[in-house]
Amino acid sequence: MAYRALYKSDHLTDRERKNIILLDVIRRNGPIAKTDISRITQFNIVTVSNYVEHYIDQKLVVEKGLDISSGGRRPELVELNADWGRIVGVEIGPTQILAIVSNLTPAILHRVKVKRPEGHMEVVIAEAVKLVHRAIDESKVPMEQIKGIGLGISGVIDRSAGTIRDTDPLRGRTVGSFATAKSILEKEFRVPVSVGNDASLAALAEKKLSLRIDDENVIYFYSDVGSGIIANNDLFWGSSWSAGEIQLNLDNAGELDLPPWVFKTDFFKSEGLDMGMVRRAKEILQKPGVKSKILDMAKDIDKVDAGMVYEAAKKGDATAVNLVEETGTRLGLKVAYLTNFFNPEVVVLGGGVERGGEVALNVVRRVVKQLVMEECAGVVKIILSRLGEDAVAFGAVCLVTQELFAEV
Repeated sequence: MAYRALYKSDHLTDRERKNIILLDVIRRNGPIAKTDISRITQFNIVTVSNYVEHYIDQKLVVEKGLDISSGGRRPELVELNADWGRIVGVEIGPTQILAIVSNLTPAILHRVKVKRPEGHMEVVIAEAVKLVHRAIDESKVPMEQIKGIGLGISGVIDRSAGTIRDTDPLRGRTVGSFATAKSILEKEFRVPVSVGNDASLAALAEKKLSLRIDDENVIYFYSDVGSGIIANNDLFWGSSWSAGEIQLNLDNAGELDLPPWVFKTDFFKSEGLDMGMVRRAKEILQKPGVKSKILDMAKDIDKVDAGMVYEAAKKGDATAVNLVEETGTRLGLKVAYLTNFFNPEVVVLGGGVERGGEVALNVVRRVVKQLVMEECAGVVKIILSRLGEDAVAFGAVCLVTQELFAEV
């Protein structure tokens, strides 16, 4: 697995690479015998034994009894010591800030979230710092057990400039410094901090925690706002860490004299996390004589949200079903195009789309089946995110864990 660490300018050393692979296999499969680790990783048994003994000395791995023997000496089993340390994962998302405190499994020990404040990125970062303090305090975890903090931020990263740009016009498209965010958190909590794009980290989490180990090429769709890419088992950041954006910067069209339809279609842009579904729902519900379970749930048209539309669709409400059908078709076009381009084994739909369940999933699957080249369609699986709204925070934890593993 050719992994490039987030804050390294070159590839990992052979030892760092083996640490990540071996410890991830133990995490996934423990309790596990050294012979099985060797079989899975294709590293010889002497190498595996030497590394595992080092992990045991560091108390990162613990012995867990004996396996059943098919003859001869019974092999010892080992597993990851989930309590070796605690990690904080944070998402600064489009609408909320969420923080989790987890062990190394990772399993959530405590979870808190607040509405994202309005204003410049500096305001948002300050709120994130307060939320991390709250998460740690409420979890009752001593600060000395916190091994690192991971931060996933919504926006376009520029590695060379050290910035992250919020592309949402409703928040003013502010530009903040992810390098500053990293340094603020490190100074405040005195632990290493890793920062990445939210959709990229969600892709990492799905790869590490919910997919098969041999699913090597994956696209995670954060609604239609952005995507995360796993290529040949590696999280693909791109040259400036801004890979995965699935919309054009139409505000800069300038003198290109593009035809009007370019600006009207949402294939080239995003209408937000709900993909414009709420706006279209309100337009329909305002028409005379329209009855829908959506309005029954909301009571007030202004309070309609995507969750209500999905819930009504699951109950067979005709208006809601049509809305999900239209929205799913629009998303399906992007999924189909990128499936042809990237040829992944798995496409994961997240960023709120997972709330639509099978109703939303089946629409996207149907569009992809119709429009994707049969060679690509024959291998791709389209699934809903299994991590839901915790995907980015879990990804932030996975990123920190991976860097801790490398340095053992």
